[in-house]
Amino acid sequence: MTRTSRVHRRSLLVSAAAVTATAIALSAAVMSGSGGPAPGERPPPLRPIGASSNTADDRLLHDAEQRLLRDCMGRHGFTYRPFHLADESESTLFPYVVDDAAWAREHGYGSELGRRQAALAKSDPNRAYFSALPAHRKSAALVAANGPSPTGLTVRLPGGGTLRRSDRGCVAEAQHRLYGDLGAWFRSSTRVNTLEQILRSRVVADAAYTKDLGVWQRCMGRAGHAFPTPAAARAAALAPAHPLRHDREIGLALTEVRCAGQSGLSATARRLDSHHGRLLAEEYRADVETWDRLRAAALPRARRILDAGPQA
Repeated sequence: MTRTSRVHRRSLLVSAAAVTATAIALSAAVMSGSGGPAPGERPPPLRPIGASSNTADDRLLHDAEQRLLRDCMGRHGFTYRPFHLADESESTLFPYVVDDAAWAREHGYGSELGRRQAALAKSDPNRAYFSALPAHRKSAALVAANGPSPTGLTVRLPGGGTLRRSDRGCVAEAQHRLYGDLGAWFRSSTRVNTLEQILRSRVVADAAYTKDLGVWQRCMGRAGHAFPTPAAARAAALAPAHPLRHDREIGLALTEVRCAGQSGLSATARRLDSHHGRLLAEEYRADVETWDRLRAAALPRARRILDAGPQA
């Protein structure tokens, strides 16, 4: 099945809606050496971009960062409750086409999972806590979490553009304690995260994908569903204003699964995802290796942080 998860979920800065910060989900990685290959030796192959799903290590790193964030906010006089890593959405489980019949039969396109996540967000104790703060305390909480301004850390993104973030505040402190080199972590993790979107754009632009997409379109059309892409079918099923009834959502998703198999689109997407993922990993080898190295070094720190007990 075409399940390609995020290599790394982008750090979420604390917003004006809630004092939440960095729910970082990281994919499985192998530990890289600190030096390069010996002269004349081929560099080791890299894990392709987008190749891994969430793992126990992802949850470990997330929970440790949440613990550090809670403790830091507490020292600044604010309450912060760590939250667990959210389940992956349908769009990340099936970035190209839904092709798991059992999943589609149970969830359709995942509308009920989305409603469940929305309900959890609405009942988030951090959101309620932040909303109840007086205005001057809200401003102080944002500064404590994010730093006084988005300056100090800068990264040029693959494909163009620049992203800036503060190197101060509890988010930065937590990541510094967990990953050691905050600047290197911010740059490598941000760039690796961006590569996932580039990967998907390269896959859907590949001639092999567009060829099988045409076959998929005709298969869906014969079933009475004229959608140009799987993404368009998903959007129609989950439209906030006029969502499909659950039984119709499941029926459409199952038709997509059948057409994904008959057209060859599922297998082609899986092959192209692996192919372009390997190319991107080589193209941005320095970033991927830095990300892997810092993440591997953070795992024992994360265990020590969590083993230290629930101190505030």
